[in-house]
Amino acid sequence: MKVEDYNYSVWVHGSESFEAFATDAPQVTSRAPSFPVEDLSTGKSIAMNELWRKGITIVEFGSFT
Repeated sequence: MKVEDYNYSVWVHGSESFEAFATDAPQVTSRAPSFPVEDLSTGKSIAMNELWRKGITIVEFGSFT
């Protein structure tokens, strides 16, 4: 992937995109769907709901850019 393909010199969004996001976004009290995550200690894939069964789970999303 080239840097030009990812970064933008100017990011412009329209009101339609925000309206769609605001309408379709999950509500604060809704339950998140399970999804596969990588166990960093073993490298194996595990379903997120398996971690939830063990207790509190914190998920951090971020960007290294």
